[in-house]
Amino acid sequence: MNLCLSRRANSRAVEDDMLEIETEIRNRWLLPVFNIVIEENLSCALPEERNKRLLIEYLGARSFLKVKYSCLCFRRGRYKIGPLTVFFFDPCGIFFFKKIYDIYSDIYVYPKTFNIQKFPPLAKGALPWFGIDTTRASGDEDEFFGIREYKDGDPIKKIHWISTARKNRLIVKEFQRQSFYRATVIFNLEKEKNFGAGKNNITEYIIKIAASTAKYLIERGVSLEIIAHAGEIVHMPFNKGPEYLEDILRFLAIAQAESRVSLGEIFQEFSRYILNDSTLIVIMTDEDYRHIPAILSLENRNVSLVPLILVAPTFLYPFDVQKIIEEARLKFSKLFNFNPNFISCGDNLEKVFAK
Repeated sequence: MNLCLSRRANSRAVEDDMLEIETEIRNRWLLPVFNIVIEENLSCALPEERNKRLLIEYLGARSFLKVKYSCLCFRRGRYKIGPLTVFFFDPCGIFFFKKIYDIYSDIYVYPKTFNIQKFPPLAKGALPWFGIDTTRASGDEDEFFGIREYKDGDPIKKIHWISTARKNRLIVKEFQRQSFYRATVIFNLEKEKNFGAGKNNITEYIIKIAASTAKYLIERGVSLEIIAHAGEIVHMPFNKGPEYLEDILRFLAIAQAESRVSLGEIFQEFSRYILNDSTLIVIMTDEDYRHIPAILSLENRNVSLVPLILVAPTFLYPFDVQKIIEEARLKFSKLFNFNPNFISCGDNLEKVFAK
């Protein structure tokens, strides 16, 4: 049977969203084709929906047909959908033979993000992450940098009169811009402490918070660094922009709870990469409180700490959440001079980040 198949699908989707797929069936034979069934293997769909079957009752000679369908991407990850299997039935629908077409598509399903309305203030740096950035105009957040010759459009109030008189030409003051931010996100996906079940486990919450935080910060021009452990260390140096966000989401799509080291060990090894005059965002569990004193030592380098704390017992015992959270608050109140964000199993994360 001279039948050709091809598939078009987006290379990426978002968790709990639909993946749109289009398959083209082209009949190169001199005769029409009747009663064929195409079976698609959709590994990114729910288990009961992974075998998608399409009935084509008639396809004319030397003609083609495009079939569109979709599937719900239930869980983040990297998937290979395919192959395509075609069943050819006899006119009575009793006998058939099948042919497998080795047509595959690689799909990344990114973690679903939530909207962040409020985020703790970030620390400002003294120099842009990419080097010295200067501006013609100065504001309250600019610092004197040097002088240069006047250019059309420079404000008169920025003229450096002493240098102008000395050089006998207009000279203006130049300023260094300080209104920028750098932030490091650090987290550990520990295998032994991945409490909870299904999507309500600690790893899935950490991934969702990390993805949403990265999206929020990068969309606001913050230079971001990722330090994580998911079976192996992942260090994504400071960068920003849409392409960098894609790299982060691709990593978070496949990250699993495979770490066998502690958050303290990761911090000890990579704390030197955390820049002065920046913000450290730690996504951790309340069981990691013993590592807080070491992390707080970064305050000597003007590193602002933003702890996002998952209360681990709520992923095991969701029936007495308020009591568990109060116990966690009491434990951490001795370490912080402010109230960190506590997150428990079942929380609406948008509401948590709207307070």
